Amino acid sequence: MKRPVNRAQSRRDISALSRGRVLQMFRKSLFILAVTFLCGTFTAHAQVKENGKNPLFGLWQYADEVIRADGQKIYVGKQIYKTITTDNRYFVILGIDIPLKEADSEKTEISTVTFITQQGDIEMTSENTYLEYINEHFLDKSLNNTISNLKFKFNENNHNIMYVEYNIGGNEENDWVKEVWIRVMPYGSK
Repeated sequence: MKRPVNRAQSRRDISALSRGRVLQMFRKSLFILAVTFLCGTFTAHAQVKENGKNPLFGLWQYADEVIRADGQKIYVGKQIYKTITTDNRYFVILGIDIPLKEADSEKTEISTVTFITQQGDIEMTSENTYLEYINEHFLDKSLNNTISNLKFKFNENNHNIMYVEYNIGGNEENDWVKEVWIRVMPYGSK
């Protein structure tokens, strides 16, 4: 004898299945982030100490620079990361919060999905400039196989805060975009 279908139960099953898929994607993305981080930073510690030539190695987090009401400057981290490995590869990783709402419920949970948005190679061109060879940009295919010229400088008091500028419109002086990146794990820390 066939059991009647309970529509409310079916919706809960579908909602649980959707949450399960999102969580599975999140776990895979987190695994990719961890592998990228581990490949790039464990060997970077030794190489930076050996050659001291590339100060960019490591895992960086994009941040907004905010001036509080009392005039103090603070940095608010965003879910955008860049890892630069010892073999001069880089990956930009983005996290997006997705609200998950159960069927027949007012309860909403947040899940974060993380994925690589671009990858390529870097080449230091001076002590404060480098090139990013964008091999693949997964969100804007027009940037595939392009080169981005970047200027950078470190915060005077903290070399784990880096100011980056890049020109998106050619040679125009006003087309430079400014960003702040914070090194997530300083080299030499234990």
